[in-house]
Amino acid sequence: MRLNNAIVITGAGQRIGYYLANQFLTHTDFPVIFSYRTERSGVAALQAKGGIAIRADFNQPGEIACFIEQVNQRVTSLRALIHNASVWLDDDAPTSFEQQMRLHVELPYQLNRGLVDPLNASAGADIISISDAKVARGSGHQVAYLASKAALQSMTKSFALAYGSKVKVNDIAPALIMFNQGDDAEYRQQRLKENLIPIEPGPEVVWQTVNFIMSNPYLTGQVIGLDGGRNLMP
Repeated sequence: MRLNNAIVITGAGQRIGYYLANQFLTHTDFPVIFSYRTERSGVAALQAKGGIAIRADFNQPGEIACFIEQVNQRVTSLRALIHNASVWLDDDAPTSFEQQMRLHVELPYQLNRGLVDPLNASAGADIISISDAKVARGSGHQVAYLASKAALQSMTKSFALAYGSKVKVNDIAPALIMFNQGDDAEYRQQRLKENLIPIEPGPEVVWQTVNFIMSNPYLTGQVIGLDGGRNLMP
């Protein structure tokens, strides 16, 4: 049986993507389809709750098209498409530019186009991408990463124009959301001082913003800063 009003989330095996998928499965009736690249405990946990997992390494040839085909085979309509899959690579890393452009630009572009029919089949649908608040400030050692996230923000506006009132298209641009396990105390204090609100908010604030976007019928083409006042700091 094909699914109606499904949620598609890329990169939901861990961290923010996992949290969003888990919240949808726990607190809503929307079916959830998610991509993952690496087997993790979070993947099994989401499957146990009824999530549909599709393994995909989007840096491999043909994987984007295959993922689109599999989603189209499983759904009649999509309530939301959430571009969460992301990677951070230093500019000196091998294929840094190519990998980040593929994951942050080519993947969302192809999914927006390849899944437009089930999005249009919903009574009201959303495309939500997750970029980065640093796009507004730039970075001397994250040139490729932020260039790809800037392109993602630009596509938000262009796809909002392309899809008009039928599909709302918005972007969330977060600053610090959650630390990595290996981050030491000094680094954590340094990062916290960068924000006007010096806390590690956790993925709940992203979930709250996703809900705001999906429940607001008059919001499209926007980049919503979720940065704890980072933009106001020197």
